[in-house]
Amino acid sequence: MRSLSLLPISHTSNKSIIEKSDVNSSLDFGPNQKPSKRVPPTRSSNSSNTSEETKPCIIMSPSKVLLEHHDKLSEFEYKEIANYPEIYFLGKTKRKYNGKFCDDRLYYRSFVGDHLAYRYEIQKLLGDGSFGIVIQCYDHKMQIPVAIKILRKGKKFTKIGEMEAGVLDILNSNGEDDNIIKKYEQFKFRGHFCIVYELLSLDLYQFLKKNEFRGASMSIIKRIAVQIIIALKHIHSSDFIHCDLKPENILFKAENKSSIRLIDFGSACEKTNKIFTYIQSRFYRAPEVIIDAGYNEKIDIWSLGCILFELYKGVPIFQGMNEHDQLCKIVEIIGDIPEAIVQNSKRRTIFFNENGKLKDRTGEVVKPGVKSVAGLIKNAEKNFIDFLLECFKLNPNERFDAETALSHPWIKGNKQINNRNSRTFN
Repeated sequence: MRSLSLLPISHTSNKSIIEKSDVNSSLDFGPNQKPSKRVPPTRSSNSSNTSEETKPCIIMSPSKVLLEHHDKLSEFEYKEIANYPEIYFLGKTKRKYNGKFCDDRLYYRSFVGDHLAYRYEIQKLLGDGSFGIVIQCYDHKMQIPVAIKILRKGKKFTKIGEMEAGVLDILNSNGEDDNIIKKYEQFKFRGHFCIVYELLSLDLYQFLKKNEFRGASMSIIKRIAVQIIIALKHIHSSDFIHCDLKPENILFKAENKSSIRLIDFGSACEKTNKIFTYIQSRFYRAPEVIIDAGYNEKIDIWSLGCILFELYKGVPIFQGMNEHDQLCKIVEIIGDIPEAIVQNSKRRTIFFNENGKLKDRTGEVVKPGVKSVAGLIKNAEKNFIDFLLECFKLNPNERFDAETALSHPWIKGNKQINNRNSRTFN
C-alpha cells in the first residue's frame, strides 16, 4: 500500500476492511516449509496498532468557529458547518476539496489530517473494496482511535451501508458475542454513508504473510477455528449469512494475541432474503454458489474449511484462475458434484455435460478425486482432516452446521500427537 502521509486518500484497488486492540493467548507459528509462490486475488493491506496520546476534548459551536476560526474553513465548510451543533475537530491540513468530494467512481476523497463530520481526524487508509473505503481516524469526542467505512456515494451504496449497520446492530445486541466486530456509530457525511467501528489489528492473510506463508501451529489454528465457529453460530442463529468469509475478513484484536473478530458484513444477508447471487471471494466460494444452485448458511462453513486449510498449509486449497477453473479444482480434490445439486443449477449447460459431469474449458470431463485433502496435508491430525472433509461436503444438506462443528472431536480435543508441534514438516 502506498504511503498516505502527503497524499489525498482515494480509491486504489479492490476489496477489504479494518481495525485494532485487545488480548488473549500468544501466537506461535508452525514450521511448514515455504510453499511455491502464491498468486492470490487482489488483497488490501490492513491496519496497525497505534497508541494515541489523550488529547483535550474541545467542543465549539458553529458560531464560535465562524467567528474565531473562519480562516481554517473552505468556502464549502463555511456553509456546511451550521449543520453540526458540536464541533470537535476542523482538520489540520491546508489542502481541502471544495465541493467535489468523490471521484468518478463515487469513492470519497480527502486528505490525511482532514476531518469527517467535524469530529474524526483522518489518519490513514486501511483498505478499499467494491462498496467503499475504510480509513483509520481519531475520534476527538470519545478520545479513541477508530476505523470508519465510507461507502461510495449514491442510493445503492447507502442502502448497502444501512443494511450492514442494521445487521451489526442486531448481532452486537443479540447476545454477548466477543468475536464479531463492534459498531460504534453511523452517520451520513457529504452524501456518503459512514459506519464507525472499533479499531483492530492485522488480518489472517497478513498473519500468514508475516511468516512467509509457512502456516501456523495446530494449537493456534484450533483457537482461531473455535472463535470463528462460535461467531458463525451466533450469526446463523440470528438468521443471517455472512457471505464473504475469508482470511482478510478475520482480524486479530491485538498483534501477537489469538483473539479474533469477524468483520465486513457488507455482503451479509438474511437467510430468508438473499439479495445477491454473486457472493463470496473466489478461493472461498462454495460450489453451489458457483453453479447457482441456491445456497444457505452452509456456504460459510465451506469458507471456514478453506480458511483452516490455508492457515495450516500457508496457501489456499482451491486456487482457480477463474470461476470455471475454481470448480475444476474442487472436483479434482473433493469429487463429483452430486446429481441433485447439478439438477438445481441454473448454469448447468455452462459447467456440465449432458450426463451431469463437470467439463473443463476444452470440453473434456474433469477427473474427480485425483488429489485428496489428506494427500495435500499428509502430516496433519486425522481429526483435523476429517473436520475439513465435513466442511467440504459437496451437498450442503450433508455439510455440518456451526453447532455440530463445535462438537467435532478435533474441536473438543483428544490425546493425538500433534505432528506440527512435534516439528514435523508438511
